[in-house]
Amino acid sequence: MPFRILAPVITPRDDRGRLDLEGLQRNVERLAGTSLDGFLALGSSGEYIYLHEQERLAVVGAVIAASKGKPVLAQVGAETTEDAVHLAEKSMALGAAGLLAVTPHYYTPQLRGAALDAFYRAVGGAGPVHVYHIPGYTGAQLDVADILRLAAVRGVVGMKDSSGNLAMLVEVLAARPQDFAYYVGSGGALPAALAHGADGTIAALANLFPDAMRAAARALLAGEAQTASRLQAPLARLNALVTRRYGIPGLKYAAGRLGFAAGDPVPPLQPLPEEGRMEIDAAINEIGA
Repeated sequence: MPFRILAPVITPRDDRGRLDLEGLQRNVERLAGTSLDGFLALGSSGEYIYLHEQERLAVVGAVIAASKGKPVLAQVGAETTEDAVHLAEKSMALGAAGLLAVTPHYYTPQLRGAALDAFYRAVGGAGPVHVYHIPGYTGAQLDVADILRLAAVRGVVGMKDSSGNLAMLVEVLAARPQDFAYYVGSGGALPAALAHGADGTIAALANLFPDAMRAAARALLAGEAQTASRLQAPLARLNALVTRRYGIPGLKYAAGRLGFAAGDPVPPLQPLPEEGRMEIDAAINEIGA
């Protein structure tokens, strides 16, 4: 069964903490030479929440220019529908293949049902949009009924689910419309998600080891369970370090360790402490880099 791996690219900073667009393009060009199927600009891995509008659009343009023709999704989520639609229109005009939009969440109790439907209907009018569900950061938790209702909204073509809720994943995949794409948001969960019929992943780990991720997933789908487990175990360990445990500081450190442009995270996030560096070094060495 075919599946897709997309990298939600990091947003490098130079030694003075400024946006490093040249470094970003070098990263994308290097990754475009791997088995990746495409890119996501301005995901959580890209610290989009710390970028103003001009920076966000500059990142989208830079990723598209360096992607060597591989499709680029742009994450355009904002707290107001007007801002999200504006970013969506600008991103599509720059050449984005589609959109991702994080659930608006500040007024979470009121942002359910009709309000959420209207938000995604408006963004979907600018281009095909995927729902971005990441309750660990937003606090906005969708349930199966919410997702299936949004799947029927005009312009909504899929979702990136970073909830880590396997039971919900199974329910959604069993009941979703045939043309509704489902991407799991964790590289550590990719083989398990594919086993239940997911379409692929948009995961931080794809910035680091996309070819190894693909090899592990292919082994599972080919019925080679022992090989898949052997290949996936070190990837899952590194994934846990650069997501749940250390987050952006860990991901940027790992990217820099592998020769990508990275720099420090945007304050108030802090650089990774020495203990974390040692853990990530060990995990990378275990994969074989």
